[in-house]
Amino acid sequence: MEKPTHCITSSLLLFSFFLLLAMNIALVTSLSALMDKPFSLFSQLLTLIQSHHLPYSPLGTHQAQRHVHWQGITCSPQDRVISLSLPNTFLNLSSLPPELSSLSSLQLLNLSSTNISGSIPPSFGSLTHLRLLDLSSNSLSGSIPPELGRLTSLQFLFLNSNRLSGRIPQQLANLSSLQVLCLQDNLVNGSIPSQLGSLVSLQQFRVGGNPYLTGEIPPQLGLLTNLTTFGGAATGLSGVIPPTFGNLINLQTLALYDSDVFGSIPPELGLCSELRNLYLHMNKLTGSIPPQLGKLQKLTSLLLWGNSLTGPIPAELSNCSSLVILDTSANDLTGEIPGDLGKLVVLEQLHLSDNSLTGLIPWQLSNCTSLTALQLDKNQLSGPIPWQVGNLKSLQSFFLWGNSVSGTIPATFGNCAELYALDLSRNKLTGSIPEEIFGLKKLSKLLLLGNSLSGGLPRSVSKCQSLVRLRLGENQLSGQIPKEIGQLQNLVFLDLYMNHFSGGMPSEIANITVLELLDVHNNYITGEIPSQIGELVNLEQLDLSRNSFTGEIPWSFGNFSYLNKLILNNNLLAGSIPKSIRNLQKLTLLDLSFNSLSGAIPPEIGYVTSLTISLDLSSNGFTGEIPETMSGLTQLQSLDLSRNMLHGRITILGLLTSLTSLNVSYNNFSGPIPVTPFFRTLSSNSFLENPNLCESLDGTTCSSHQAQRNGLKSAKTIALISVILISVTMAVIASWIVVTRNHKYMVEKSLSTLASTSGADDFSYPWTFIPFQKLNFTIDNILDCLKDENVIGKGCSGVVYRAEMPNGELIAVKKLWKTKKDEEPVDSFAAEIQILGHIRHRNIVKLLGYCSNKSVKLLLYNYISNGNLQQLLQSSLELGLGNQVQDCRWISSGSCLSSS
Repeated sequence: MEKPTHCITSSLLLFSFFLLLAMNIALVTSLSALMDKPFSLFSQLLTLIQSHHLPYSPLGTHQAQRHVHWQGITCSPQDRVISLSLPNTFLNLSSLPPELSSLSSLQLLNLSSTNISGSIPPSFGSLTHLRLLDLSSNSLSGSIPPELGRLTSLQFLFLNSNRLSGRIPQQLANLSSLQVLCLQDNLVNGSIPSQLGSLVSLQQFRVGGNPYLTGEIPPQLGLLTNLTTFGGAATGLSGVIPPTFGNLINLQTLALYDSDVFGSIPPELGLCSELRNLYLHMNKLTGSIPPQLGKLQKLTSLLLWGNSLTGPIPAELSNCSSLVILDTSANDLTGEIPGDLGKLVVLEQLHLSDNSLTGLIPWQLSNCTSLTALQLDKNQLSGPIPWQVGNLKSLQSFFLWGNSVSGTIPATFGNCAELYALDLSRNKLTGSIPEEIFGLKKLSKLLLLGNSLSGGLPRSVSKCQSLVRLRLGENQLSGQIPKEIGQLQNLVFLDLYMNHFSGGMPSEIANITVLELLDVHNNYITGEIPSQIGELVNLEQLDLSRNSFTGEIPWSFGNFSYLNKLILNNNLLAGSIPKSIRNLQKLTLLDLSFNSLSGAIPPEIGYVTSLTISLDLSSNGFTGEIPETMSGLTQLQSLDLSRNMLHGRITILGLLTSLTSLNVSYNNFSGPIPVTPFFRTLSSNSFLENPNLCESLDGTTCSSHQAQRNGLKSAKTIALISVILISVTMAVIASWIVVTRNHKYMVEKSLSTLASTSGADDFSYPWTFIPFQKLNFTIDNILDCLKDENVIGKGCSGVVYRAEMPNGELIAVKKLWKTKKDEEPVDSFAAEIQILGHIRHRNIVKLLGYCSNKSVKLLLYNYISNGNLQQLLQSSLELGLGNQVQDCRWISSGSCLSSS
């Protein structure tokens, strides 16, 4: 008697559906028709495969047998299909065949990563023997069928990494045998059904990566005592972490990062004795870190960064003897760093940056000999750097910038042979740079900006061939720049600005062919600019300003095909601007002011159409007329030609439609002032001491009576007006004192409130306005918006206004509070902020430009509706580009603290 061929024909059914649907061939018209076909159909099907030249058969090419075991299909002894597994097979189906539900004996269905789209057929709910259903990593859409709740034998359900939407069906609570439920990385919405708390066999529950999943975490999930993993990260889940999670005695991983969870961390989590990974970063958690977490002796990763946690770091965390990563950065923690953390001998990463920690750096941290990353930056730490830091032989990165650490740099850093990044910027360090540091063969980033370091730059710097960034600006280093620096063949950034370097600029710097930034401004460097500098063809920014360079601007500067900033102001340069300037087709800013340059402005400068930010030729000896070619600088926003000997008309400037700032004062210009909306907004300071300039109705001829603008009045008239204004002001002040004498208390209270909001600042002219891109508004437009009703937030470093420009554009204006640092030269502020203005990162709010006068500093940002206001409030000018060398630990779409 012939044995049943049910498994064979069922296999042919499966094969025909998956293969022929993929090829869009209508071979079979109905399930019943195929089931009645003879066994020989399998060989016919193989022939069909070969005729279509398929590279392989997903089901194999074995000869037909009565007990079939084709690749991907498993049958029972009764010749029933019990398993269909085709993972990572390119089926390319537009839908899942609902006829698969006819395989009533099916126990395993795995079609993961097979390029299937469409929805999940509700008829799959009839596969009551199914124990594993894996449809992950496809393009399935639609909702999760509630009918899947009928699969009472199901143990593993993988629907992750699709495009499924709708709510999570509460009927899934009927899957009493379910051990793994993976729904992550979809588009499901609604909340987590509390009924799922009845799945007592559940070990893994993953719903992370569903941005539309909202609501609170059901406390009933605390009943899932077999749960080892709960993943709800990168969702809209909110509310508090249920204290009932303390019942999850088998929990190993709790991932709730990048959600909207708030409240305090429940101390009950200290009862989860099996916990290995606790990921709560990038939330809105408040309160203190529970000391009870110190009971978690198996904990390896504790990530709490990016919250609003307060209080001290519990010393009890030193009992977490298995801890490998501890990250509490970007919170509001206070107090001292517990010395007991030195007991964590397997700790590899300690991130405590961006808090308000005080006190000394505990020398006991040197006992953490497995440390590879130690980040203590942006705190209020003081005292010396412990010399025992040299015991950290595995240390790769050490960030301490933005503290108040004093004393000298320990020479024992030379023992940290694995060190590749050392940032001690913005502290109070003194003494010289230890030569031992330059013996570190892997050191690529050395940042010592903003200290009080003295002495010379050692010649041994040449030994550190791995250096990529050397940033020593804002110190008191002196002597000559050693020519050995030219041996650093991998150096990309070289910052030596605001020191006391003297002597000539070594021509050997030209050997650093990969150099992109060279900044030596504010030193005492003399002599001519070496023409060899022009060989640095990869240079993007060159700042030699505020030195004593003499001679001419080298013709070789025309080789800078990537240069976007050339800053040579405040030197003793002479001669004319070389015509090779035309080759700088990526130049956005050119500052040659305060030199002794002469001759005509070369027409070639008008062909540098990339000039968008600023062109400053002021305070030189230029003669002649404005070249007609400058009409091509249509994207230029700031132009300063003041204090030269230029003459002729300024009509051509009316064509520069992007200008937001212009100064042509103290020249010999004549003729009518252009009649454009921009020129009508200019203050008198823009045209001073050009007696032959005049107003015009049509922009071509002067009025018959030669009426002059207020800005063209003689110095005598201006002085008279000034005296009158001062007298009137004094009279008003005297009257105010008399009127308010009897209301002193109320006035002081009102002034206090006003000062807290607006800073009671002086908004008087002149203003410096430097944009970092094309901006369609002026400083007056910005100042008009600095009103109390436009305040959207205040923080430790400033107040932020919502500012709507006349063209409807919204920007955020941050006005910095006055601090002692405001006593620093304005040029220092400008230099740093210009660096910040060109940082580009998808998670850093874009800086559009800055404005400043003698007492007020304004930062202009893109306005982000419902965005992270905290980024604006906590940003600081102390984040010089070099100080931002941190690892981007902000996972996924998080905010990078700093990286450059």
